[in-house]
Amino acid sequence: MDAPNYTIELQTQKVRQRLNADQIKLWLPPYTDTADGKQGQGNIPEELCVKYSNDLNIPAADIREILEHLRQHALQKLAERDQFQKTGKAVLKIKATGLRENKERISQIETVEISLTSTGCDLRQMLAEKLGLPAHHLKMICRGQVVSMTKSLQEQNVKHGSQLMCLCLSVSEAEAAQKEEEVMQMMNTRQAAELLSSKVEKDDYDVDIQIADQSGRPLKLPPEERKALTLAMTMHEKGRVAIKKKEITKALLLLLEADKEFRKCGANILSAVDNYAVLCLDIVWCYLCLQNIEELPDADQRLRSSEDCFVRSYGANLERLAAVKGESGTQLALYMKLHLLQGIVAFHHHRITEANVLLRKAEEELKRLQIDENQLSQMMVMGFSEREGRLGLRATNGDMTKAIQHIIEKRKEKEEIEKKVKKERRQKKIQRDLGKTASGAKVDMSLYENLISMGYGRGAAAAALKQTNNDLNQALEVLQLHPELLNLPDPEKKSVDITDDMIAQVVAMGFDTIMASRALQLVKGDVQKAIEELIQKGGILPPTPEESSPSSSDSSPSEAGPSHRSSEEEENKAIKELVSDLPEDEEDYLDLTLQEEAQYLEEYLAKVNSVLSTNT
Repeated sequence: MDAPNYTIELQTQKVRQRLNADQIKLWLPPYTDTADGKQGQGNIPEELCVKYSNDLNIPAADIREILEHLRQHALQKLAERDQFQKTGKAVLKIKATGLRENKERISQIETVEISLTSTGCDLRQMLAEKLGLPAHHLKMICRGQVVSMTKSLQEQNVKHGSQLMCLCLSVSEAEAAQKEEEVMQMMNTRQAAELLSSKVEKDDYDVDIQIADQSGRPLKLPPEERKALTLAMTMHEKGRVAIKKKEITKALLLLLEADKEFRKCGANILSAVDNYAVLCLDIVWCYLCLQNIEELPDADQRLRSSEDCFVRSYGANLERLAAVKGESGTQLALYMKLHLLQGIVAFHHHRITEANVLLRKAEEELKRLQIDENQLSQMMVMGFSEREGRLGLRATNGDMTKAIQHIIEKRKEKEEIEKKVKKERRQKKIQRDLGKTASGAKVDMSLYENLISMGYGRGAAAAALKQTNNDLNQALEVLQLHPELLNLPDPEKKSVDITDDMIAQVVAMGFDTIMASRALQLVKGDVQKAIEELIQKGGILPPTPEESSPSSSDSSPSEAGPSHRSSEEEENKAIKELVSDLPEDEEDYLDLTLQEEAQYLEEYLAKVNSVLSTNT
C-alpha cells in the first residue's frame, strides 16, 4: 500500500470515528432521501463538510467524497443484510492471493453469495469458477483456520460478512500439498499423531523431538497432550522448512495444521514452552508475505499471544533468559521480528504513533543483531558452520574469541544431551526386553544394574527382581536359594551380527554348523562362550526363539504375517516422509538472516515517515 492510498484510508478512519462520536447515520434522512428506498440519493449538507474540514484538517472536497463513500457503503451493507434475512444467502468477502499457471500473481477481492449451510467444497467450487482456476488449487482460510471441505460453513464459524483468505496454489505447490495430504491420509491426523508419539515415547523410531521447557528440563505430559504436541511441533518444523524454500502458501497450511494441534494442549503446557509463540510469529509472517496482513484481525491476536509467551519465558527485556542461559543475543532475533510485525499491523490499523515506536524498536534490535560478515567468513574457514558462526557472534555481541568459545561449549552441551538421551533410550529398550514383574510393574533399572555389579548374570538379575516385585533383599535371597537362575540367558535383545568367521571358529572345534550358529546367537557372538556352552550341553542346543517364532525365514508366507509387516512398513514410511526434512539442530528457528525483515522494516519506516510528514 503506497502512502497516498494510506493517507486516504487514514482520513476515512478519522471521518468514520467523528460520525460515530456525533451519532450521525448517513443512511437515514436528512443525509439519504428515503423516497427512493434503499438506493436513495445523497444529501450531504455543505455546513457538515465545512465543519469536519476545519476540525479534522482535511479539505472540504475530500470530506464530501469520503462522506458519500461511507454513505454508499452503509446502504450496500444494509441491502446485503436484508438479502441475507430474506434468502438465507450470506455475503462473504474473499481476498485471493497466489500464482496462476503462467506465474501471473493473483491479488483480487471477490464477493460471493452463498448459504451458510453449504460446505467448504461448495464455496471452493464457486470461487474456482470466478477465478478460472482448478478447484483443487484453492485453499481457504477463515479466522486463522483452514476451511474444511466436508463441514458446513456454519459449523466452521463462517458468518454473513466474514472475510476469508483464498490461497491459490501454483501447480508445483498444489502437487506438494497433495503429496503432504497423501502422507497424512494413509492414517487420519489423529492416528498419525498417536503413531508418531507412541514411537517417540518407546524410542521405536529415531526422530529427535525433544519436549522441554526454556531451561532444557524435559516436560512430563499426559499421553493425549504429548501426542498433540509431538505432531504440532513436527508440522511446525515442516512449515518452517517451506518458509525457507519460499513456498509460503504451503507453509501457511502446514502452520495452521500445527496450530490446530497446539490448541489441544492445556494453557499450562503452552506457557511452559515457546514453540507456540514462535508458531504465531511464523503464521503472521506468512500473512505478510502473502500481502494479507491488513485483512486478517487474527494477526493482531496472534502477536499478542507471542508477546505474552516471550515475556513469561524470557522477561520483557530478555533478563530472565540471560539469567538462565547466560546470554540473550540469539533470542533477540525473535523480539526483533515480533516488534517488526507488531509495527506493521499497527500501521494497517491506523495506529501510526504506536507503529512508529514499534518499528524504531525493531530498528534498534536489528542494529544489535548485525554481524561482521568478515568475522563470519573467518569462522567458517575455521570449520564452523554458517549457522554456528552467526548465532555465536550474536550471542557474544560480535566478540569473535568469545563466539568461538561459546560454540565449543554449545557443542559440548549438545554431546552431553545426546549421550544422556541415548542412555535413556537404551535403558528404556532394556526395560521393555526384561518384561514385567509379578505385579505388572516394570523392572527397576537401578536395582537391575546393582545386581549385575554384584556379579550376577543379567538373566538371573531380571528373573529375581520380577519374582520379588523389585525387592532387592528378597531378590538376593531368591538367587541364593535357586542357583539354577544363574544359568538363565541374557534377556536383553541385543542385535549382533553372527559372521561366517565366528561360525567357522566354533565348527573348527568339531561342532555342527547349525549348533554353532545357535550357540553364537545365545551368547551374543562371543566365540569362546559359544564353545563352552556347546561343551556343557553335549553339542546339542534347542532352536533359538528367533528360529521357532512365526516370523522366521522358514515359515510359510501366511505364518510370517505379510500384511502385518506390510502395515508396519507403510507406517514407518509415512513417518519417515513426515519428518524427512526436519532440521537437526534445535536452535534452527533462531538462525534468522534477517535480510527480508530488514527490507520490510525499511519499507514500513518509509511509509510511517511519509504519513507523519503529511500530518504535520
